Amino acid sequence: MNNKYLEWLNGNFTSESDKAALKSMSEKEIEEAFSTDLKFGTAGIRGIMGLGTNRINIYTISKVTEGLSNYLNKTYSNPKVVIAYDTRKNSKEFAETTALILNYNNIETYIYPEIASTPELSFAVTYLKCEAGIVITSSHNASIYNGYKVYNRYGSQIVNPEDLMILDEINKVNDYSLIKKAEIGNSFYHVLDDKIRNTFFKEILSVTINNNALVMNSKDVRITYTSLHGTGMKIAPKIFDLFNVKVNYVKEQITEDSEFTYAKEPNPEYIDNYELAIKYAKENDSDVIIASDPDSDRLGVMIKTPNGYELLNGNIVGILFANYILSNTKEINNKYIVRSIVTSNMIDKIAAYYNVNIKEVLTGCKNIAEVRNKDKDNYLFGYEESLGYMFNINVNDKNCFSSIVCLIEIISYLKSNNKTIYEYIIELYQKYGYYYENTKSITFDGIDGMSKMNDIMNKLRNNNLFNEKEKIDYLNRDDRLKTNCLKFIIDDNSYFMVRPSGTEPKIKIYYIVNGSSRTDSINKQKNIERIVNEKINSL
Repeated sequence: MNNKYLEWLNGNFTSESDKAALKSMSEKEIEEAFSTDLKFGTAGIRGIMGLGTNRINIYTISKVTEGLSNYLNKTYSNPKVVIAYDTRKNSKEFAETTALILNYNNIETYIYPEIASTPELSFAVTYLKCEAGIVITSSHNASIYNGYKVYNRYGSQIVNPEDLMILDEINKVNDYSLIKKAEIGNSFYHVLDDKIRNTFFKEILSVTINNNALVMNSKDVRITYTSLHGTGMKIAPKIFDLFNVKVNYVKEQITEDSEFTYAKEPNPEYIDNYELAIKYAKENDSDVIIASDPDSDRLGVMIKTPNGYELLNGNIVGILFANYILSNTKEINNKYIVRSIVTSNMIDKIAAYYNVNIKEVLTGCKNIAEVRNKDKDNYLFGYEESLGYMFNINVNDKNCFSSIVCLIEIISYLKSNNKTIYEYIIELYQKYGYYYENTKSITFDGIDGMSKMNDIMNKLRNNNLFNEKEKIDYLNRDDRLKTNCLKFIIDDNSYFMVRPSGTEPKIKIYYIVNGSSRTDSINKQKNIERIVNEKINSL
């Protein structure tokens, strides 16, 4: 019998109801729940909710918080932490428990009185001059998941070496019974008021560039919006009201629903989540459909085209934002844009045209934030293909709300020039090349998922399978871009990249393909993908 399981079953820290649930678990359930500990990485922990060391529950949340408390007390004098939570099951309970454990360790906490978005948490860290922030969320995952993201004193997700220092303290917590909570109402426990949200709202508006175009034409903008049952409805309607845009809400998906009834996998990258939205968009002839994920840091965009509504990938949305910023920024000397290594190099051509620098980082907006923190004055914009857009404001993470504001401004600007967003994108392709990007995932479930992923990565690394022009192994780098990722270059402007996800049991494959036309680039990508699938399935 698993020793960790027996420790929980017989421990004085486990509630009687949880002990009864543990007794009812099958051998397979015990193995999957206790075979390992949840990995603390990519800013925190994320996993399926349930009992066990490999699950998100009140005990694993408490262990991480105890370790974080010890780290903060060793690193700072009188540390303060701000805490937010989203619409998921148990999120409020996890957030309150987190606060009370921190309080017991003499750490002051500020907690939101209701659901709040990740961008709000990022802003609040620096606004309140806290040493850390925590948001209870599992972003775009299904309802069985939850998570715990940690932010540093700059309002960005923690990066190396701080993550390893926190992990070291977490690993020292071996006895759950020694973790203690303070009482609610203790002097270290503070509930935030409306001032913080109102100040945040003013901050997200500061992304605007061409205010005349925005004010004059925003009333003609038509939008359909869905929050995918998440936190977006706390802020997004205020944006639409301020700019007087004509908005249709996807009524089924804007409720606070921990089951995500009308968006079972609430990821704005998934086309299935837009089926209802398309019906609403046709009702008011929307220029765009926009969807935020449950914690509101990412934004998905569909645009109206001559052939109906088309879902844009994060590469082209990022290029829309970047090109608009570049073409409307007067002082551009020494400025730079940041993109992740798996983001399309189409932006490199645009940056070269405007004579600005491109800085590459590993995936994750925390890496964009780390670069930005070193040179905020010259930072213009940063993004990654997974719908994360980071503007040069006091929100040090990806942010769907400023993305909405910027998108409204772009559409308003285009309307003043009698142009649609579809026509604008076509012009960019004509000027910089016809690119097509697509991201695919292979999921590995079960306790042997990680070993399967590692085996495939090793085979891809050590064998020449795709007749590529060049293969680049990022593990061979000796700089900040060293990571478990492979790049297969097909020709001068086309390539694909393979990397294991840092948060989920899956390998992600990123295709960036350039062709002589849009149709040619799409067909070229499909052909490369077919070959890749055949080879990987044979491994």
